[in-house]
Amino acid sequence: MKISIIGTGYVGLVSAACFADSGHSVLSLDKDKYKIKLLSSGKTSIFEPKLKTLLKKNIKDGRLSFTTSFSRACNADLLILCIDTPSKKSGDPDLKNLNIALRQISKFLRKDLFLIIKSTVPIGTNEYIDDFFKKNSKFKVEIISNPEFLKEGSAVQDFVFPSRIIVGCNSKASKKIMKKLYAPLKLAQKKIIFMSANSAELTKYASNSFLATKISFINKISQLADLTNANIHDIKLGLGSDPRIGEEFLNAGLGYGGSCFPKDIKALISLEKKSNLPFSIFSVVEKINNQQYEIFYNKILRAFENSNLKNKSFFIWGLSFKPNTDDIRDSISIRLIKKLSPQVKHIYVYDPQAMPSASKSLSDIKNITFSDNSYHNIEKSHALVLCTEWNEFKNPVFKKLKNLKDKKIFDGRNFLEKSEVIDHGIEYIGLGIN
Repeated sequence: MKISIIGTGYVGLVSAACFADSGHSVLSLDKDKYKIKLLSSGKTSIFEPKLKTLLKKNIKDGRLSFTTSFSRACNADLLILCIDTPSKKSGDPDLKNLNIALRQISKFLRKDLFLIIKSTVPIGTNEYIDDFFKKNSKFKVEIISNPEFLKEGSAVQDFVFPSRIIVGCNSKASKKIMKKLYAPLKLAQKKIIFMSANSAELTKYASNSFLATKISFINKISQLADLTNANIHDIKLGLGSDPRIGEEFLNAGLGYGGSCFPKDIKALISLEKKSNLPFSIFSVVEKINNQQYEIFYNKILRAFENSNLKNKSFFIWGLSFKPNTDDIRDSISIRLIKKLSPQVKHIYVYDPQAMPSASKSLSDIKNITFSDNSYHNIEKSHALVLCTEWNEFKNPVFKKLKNLKDKKIFDGRNFLEKSEVIDHGIEYIGLGIN
């Protein structure tokens, strides 16, 4: 099929590359001319495993191209919206960019069209878009909700082998076109779940918010483990072994970040307030998440309570909000650095992929150095703080870590083996690990 995708962020770019690789002809649109020029040459400003290879392959094979022209993009069998919907101060998703795109589509539309909404949007947005085109276009535009469930760091894998595909639509024609769109993936029939658009919109929010809730739940348990001399690793094993619960998203740590969980939790909190629903579980989830990095920060302060922190330097491992991505949006590491830097002599940082974006976000901090690798400047640091669980941090070279002046490791992801760290003569401080 001939597909146009509006938006070249994580979702739009991965979707474009993967749909093209499955045999469709894909035109991807963005208003940023420099970005389109970069993508057309097979380069991308974001890091996502396997993505660059797919881009180059499908550009070369002629199945994937890029444009800034809505006129070209509207000449397609399917139009897919992958536009960012960031949070407003109120917590509501900001639909400004979405509305701009809708106006451009209505302006250049020359035929009937299926319009697929992959963006995370408030409940009722698909109905709103349907009404918009009925008022602003003489052509029939059939609206389909198809929320994405791609995890940064494994987005290509998630696209090719999805756990499920949610489709919100009403007509037989919409169901038929969506089956045809995903047919090259050769999925089991039960993988595609059809429902109403409102249900599909809420399913997206419910999925992300449930996972965020699991993270805040285990982090609250880790706080109790600290107070009761229990061990969160043992608790996770006992808890996650229950098949009704499962072990995924039960790793205690600094909390969740990124572009999805914080935004989607805020959206549900806002929806609850508008609906006058009492006793918000989502407000508590957000509060626990914001509290967790403060607890970790206080652990650092307590470990040096008899010392002047102004004479101490720290090395931070990890800047991205999670491993295998360069995304620093709502990164707990960035938040921690901003809080810690005024209290200390110097901060050294390293991340395998997020250094360029982090350097912009942390440009106001004067006492920070971006290190060449994970051990450069270790000997100048009093302690190591692990904030992102990249694989290259999993088996550290302890011979080099012994050069830490105060021989302390603060593990914000409970990633390292406490006993191994201690065996090398280094103090270990984690979350809920006794």
